[in-house]
Amino acid sequence: MDITTSFRHIDTSEDVRRYVEEKLSRLQKYVETPLDIHVVISLERKYRQRIDVMFTINGVVINAHEVMDDIYAAIDKILDKLERRLTKYRDKMKEYRESKLKRTAAPPAGEEPAIIVSRTVDAKPMDPEEAVMQLKASGDMFMVFRERERDNVCIVYKRKDGKFSLIETAGKGP
Repeated sequence: MDITTSFRHIDTSEDVRRYVEEKLSRLQKYVETPLDIHVVISLERKYRQRIDVMFTINGVVINAHEVMDDIYAAIDKILDKLERRLTKYRDKMKEYRESKLKRTAAPPAGEEPAIIVSRTVDAKPMDPEEAVMQLKASGDMFMVFRERERDNVCIVYKRKDGKFSLIETAGKGP
């Protein structure tokens, strides 16, 4: 864990720096990856102490700030905030992983995957460019056709990025 402490408009204090490092090192138990924590301690209106803490976990930025008269009390309070946020983050990630496992798990033994809709498609002979034009016009997700030159069964479909992909069979179709 790497904790960077900066002081703004206030004298640098090694006691406060050590206290911050001691308290915030407790956050490591909530995550698997090492944390890189940035702490800024500043003076606000000549008597109020402000502490800002910011770090990133797997691309998620977590930050918090606290303003109090006593910097030690502010550090304790911000630690409580960050522990709650990390607990919430950890629980969400656990729930996400569990739901992902349930979605990818095979169906129970003896239970076959159900086919919801079945339809027969007439694979008309056409060029891939013509198939893309017909796919755009129809609004369907894919188009099955026979390539004119080789008489292969082909499928053209629209990808998530908006481009089209072509799948060709190796041999002659049925």
